[in-house]
Amino acid sequence: MSVVRKRILIGEDDQHILKMTTLRLEHEGYDVITAADGEEVVRRAGADLPIHLILLDIKMPKLNGYDVCRTLKGRAATAEIPIVVFSASENQLQHLADRCVEVGATGWLRKPFRTQELMQKVRQALGEEGESDG
Repeated sequence: MSVVRKRILIGEDDQHILKMTTLRLEHEGYDVITAADGEEVVRRAGADLPIHLILLDIKMPKLNGYDVCRTLKGRAATAEIPIVVFSASENQLQHLADRCVEVGATGWLRKPFRTQELMQKVRQALGEEGESDG
């Protein structure tokens, strides 16, 4: 019996974060698709289905993460995809949490994050908390 690998779309314009996150997710057995700006995230989310999770930076070129989230949650084909957002603004964590709820995001991570935190959020969003010790 073959296991279907879950596909994760990462929307991140910082190449270092994008590369490190991609490597970790691939190492954990996920297929990864990347996008460097908000418009590309929206385009790829609709074109590369199925996508099981979207990891999304808030501050991106062309379309910010909040607008991307709102757009995807408003479309039938992408409305059910869980979205975890990243933000580097440490001063406004409550605001970030409130905005995430407002736009339909599943959760959030503050940058910089440890890969352990990332994997915990990924597993929670995918409903896999009990499947790995990692």
